[in-house]
Amino acid sequence: MGKSLKEEELNAALAAHKEWFESGGQAGSQAKLRAANLEMADLAGACLVEADLIDANLRDANLQGADLRGALMLGANLMGANLRDANLEEADLTFAEVTGANLERTRLAGTLLTGADLRGAFGIDPEQIEQARTDPSTLL
Repeated sequence: MGKSLKEEELNAALAAHKEWFESGGQAGSQAKLRAANLEMADLAGACLVEADLIDANLRDANLQGADLRGALMLGANLMGANLRDANLEEADLTFAEVTGANLERTRLAGTLLTGADLRGAFGIDPEQIEQARTDPSTLL
């Protein structure tokens, strides 16, 4: 399991990342939360565009309305996560575990779901899947 972040550390990383994104990389710093333990974290509405969340544990995290466009989430654990109204366009969820997650109104255009496990995810509709990039290894 990855490193657990204290709430202050997580808030600082989110603020620096938002500054990085809004400044076009001229200020702040990109969030590098690779293998971080963010289980049950409240990340509702967070700006995580192009964040590194590879192998992060986001089990039961609240990501409602979060902006995760282009985020690297390969192998991330999103079991039971609330992704309602989140933007995952162009994110890479290769081999991510998304079982039991809430995907209601989640934007998945161009999202890479190769080998991702979405069994038991709810709120997902055929149009969302059609807009995502899947292959035979994607479990629906």
